[in-house]
Amino acid sequence: MASRLFKKISAYFIVWICLVSSVNADQMERGKAVFDGAGMCASCHVLKAAGAEGDVGPSFDILKPTVAVVKRAVTEGIGIMPAFGADGILTAKEIDDVAFYVANSAGK
Repeated sequence: MASRLFKKISAYFIVWICLVSSVNADQMERGKAVFDGAGMCASCHVLKAAGAEGDVGPSFDILKPTVAVVKRAVTEGIGIMPAFGADGILTAKEIDDVAFYVANSAGK
C-alpha cells in the first residue's frame, strides 16, 4: 500500500516538474523577445545569454539582479533609464517576462 502511494506521489511530482519547466521555458522565451525587442534592453546592457553587448547600462552578468530588482528598475526607471512601465512603453506582463528572463539568464 505504501509503495503504491509513493509511486502515485512520485508520478504527480514528475508531472508537476514538467509543467513548471514548460511554463518557465515559455516565460524565458517571451522575456528574451521583450529584451531584444520592445524593451530595447540589448542596446544598453550586457547579457551574454542574449548576445547583448551594450555599453550604457550596467552588465547584468556582473550585477546578477533579482526578478524584483529588474521589475522595479524597468517599471520606475533608474538613472538615465526610462520608466518603461510608468511611461506605458511595456505592459506589466512584458515587464514580468523580461525581469524573469534577465534574473534567470544573468551570469550564465
